Amino acid sequence: MSDFSTVQPPLDYSDGGGVAAVICLSILAFFASVYVVLRFWARRLIRQPFGLDSYLCLAALLIHHAILAGSFVCILQGGLGRDMRITATEDPHSVVVLYQAIFVSKIAYTYCSPLIKLSVLAFYRRIFPTPVVKMGTNILGSACIAWCIAITVLDFIECQPLEAFWFVELQALPTTKCLDPILCFLANSIANSVIDFFTLTLPIHEVLKLQTTTVRKIQICSFFLMGSMALAASLVRTVSTGYIWKEGITNFTKQFFVSGVATVVEIYAAIIGACLPTLVPVYRKLRHGDPFNSRASNFSKGNHAGARNSFSAGRVPQQKQFANDSAFERLASTEETFTPAAYYNEYHINVSSAQSNGDVRSAGPESYPLKAVMVRRDMTWSEQSHEHSAA
Repeated sequence: MSDFSTVQPPLDYSDGGGVAAVICLSILAFFASVYVVLRFWARRLIRQPFGLDSYLCLAALLIHHAILAGSFVCILQGGLGRDMRITATEDPHSVVVLYQAIFVSKIAYTYCSPLIKLSVLAFYRRIFPTPVVKMGTNILGSACIAWCIAITVLDFIECQPLEAFWFVELQALPTTKCLDPILCFLANSIANSVIDFFTLTLPIHEVLKLQTTTVRKIQICSFFLMGSMALAASLVRTVSTGYIWKEGITNFTKQFFVSGVATVVEIYAAIIGACLPTLVPVYRKLRHGDPFNSRASNFSKGNHAGARNSFSAGRVPQQKQFANDSAFERLASTEETFTPAAYYNEYHINVSSAQSNGDVRSAGPESYPLKAVMVRRDMTWSEQSHEHSAA
């Protein structure tokens, strides 16, 4: 990793964008942390237990913070982004620090990358419990675990002895055996990008089968495709690493800068993309004051005109059920976004007559169990007129 070609370009005394990268990555880490906190708050708002997908997302965030710390060490102490000839002259130990930080970051990435993918797959299984999604999540989940095991083994056998990875002078010894590090990075990135692509597109098949409008389908797909930011970062790292492998190592700290930054951006972008579809209750709580339904706030604000007009016909207890016909939408009738079934498990609404003199006799449950294709809504109410009460 320390070999240079015979003809060297002029010395570059710029910092290579290292300080700017530290600032931008810190901001991205902050937003990713906020989104994970909001994800847990969303589950609390709808009075649902924290799921496996939330815990896996939190674990990925914590581990990836270690990668962020490693990237700061690479930039600030290892000279990543600067000319390696200058950093090695200023501090010969900086090369050791650089490769040690890269090795630790590689280990952390080996686990946080599959964790966030498993979190997304667990989320898919929760909202799309169909045979296709179950089979797809099983295959992709197995691929993530297999990738994790394979890369873990590769990280520890890449150099024999292991310390030759950061003590590059040991690589000149005949007893030292090292694999091509750039080729290992490239193979890692290609496999990871392929898994990212299929994970990202897995729910599209189910969304297209929904009996709803094309506009609504596009809205739902856009939420699931938020993870495309992570895929884009993964592709940038793959292309950048492939370019290094093709051209050869001439100035590692300058060449690897884009790949290193893209690695940090990838996971944080994946965490944000995985959290966005779960934040619907937070949005409704902040905008409408009700995490369950944006339109239910009309009742809480005393706007009962619609109830008086609808329920004054004198019909006593009756039930209303929506049949599964071609005009029926299988999603909650909200204008904002797609909402999983779990958000509507225990939602109650009280309806009273305008002639009941404020005496509410009964309340009817309104639930939306979206576990299958049909949405069923049972609503029961009763009313008693003032004349009947006087009698």
